[in-house]
Amino acid sequence: MRVTIYDVAREANVSLATVSRVLNNSPHVRESTRRRVQEAIDKLGFEPNLVASALMTKRTRLVALLVPDISNPFYAEVARGVEDAAAELGYNCVICNVGGDTAKQAEYVNVLRRKGIDGMIFGTANYDDKLVLDLSRGSYPLTLMARDVPAAEVNRVLVDDGAGGAMAARHLLELGHRRLAMVTEPGGIHSSQERARGFREALDEAARDGVEAVYLEAEGSDIAAGLAAGRRLLDMTPRPTAVFAANDLLAIGILQAAREADTRVPDDLSVVGFDGTVMADVTQPPLTTIVQPMRDMGKAAVRLLVETLQNGGEHQRIVMSPELRVAGTTAAYRPARPAAN
Repeated sequence: MRVTIYDVAREANVSLATVSRVLNNSPHVRESTRRRVQEAIDKLGFEPNLVASALMTKRTRLVALLVPDISNPFYAEVARGVEDAAAELGYNCVICNVGGDTAKQAEYVNVLRRKGIDGMIFGTANYDDKLVLDLSRGSYPLTLMARDVPAAEVNRVLVDDGAGGAMAARHLLELGHRRLAMVTEPGGIHSSQERARGFREALDEAARDGVEAVYLEAEGSDIAAGLAAGRRLLDMTPRPTAVFAANDLLAIGILQAAREADTRVPDDLSVVGFDGTVMADVTQPPLTTIVQPMRDMGKAAVRLLVETLQNGGEHQRIVMSPELRVAGTTAAYRPARPAAN
């Protein structure tokens, strides 16, 4: 026979409302009472009926994370942070792979809302601004990650992408490089644009004679797109001696192009990525990259969302700082090797 909330209340000698508050992690329960209820739950083997609970509280304790590609190590790390923090707060997380298609985003959002999802985290590179604004105007709980929609009244968790781009530029300038290139992601992706802005401004501020920079937009955001962009860069005359890629996957593609062209990294070409994913540790040589606090971003996004769900109030904006991690793909500038006879 199924154990019910009534059995738990009788065993713990408390009211149904108290059991409900414990199950919903309400702060308005004495710790001694909470322990007594939890002991009764454990003793009886009680499993909450989530459907009944949702009907009573109008909450499913489910949140959704929308990402473009969970196979990308960046989004996998973010998702881990989201799931860990959600579990700590008594929520479960649904992860949705929406690609870069804004129509698919809208379709997912409609389905999730019909299923009673309490709130969502948009972790996609491209947002449908109108969709975000519509959700915001309807007071639907929402947290944006990695990109801002200034007019929307929602929570935001961002990284200072401009500062990261500037770190990459300064690092390469300090190594003596004067012919630099940056490979950006396609489609006006906000984070990529900010990284390019920071990179460009740092070069301008340095105001060093003879510094040249080339900006190349890749056809995608993955390794294959980085390989194609790297081939184009290495076909240039004169070649850049250092490249900053807007993400680690693009940087890894550039490393592949260098191997194809018998271009030694870092002796002939220095390469800097952005993200600090596990992929950066397994390249040969290991990738110098701008590290984002990926798991912390995911955790912060959930905490802001749950705070909105439980307390309402003002929406918050968190901007996290990236860090430069120097590894094996950058080195001091060396003059080009003489051509073989």
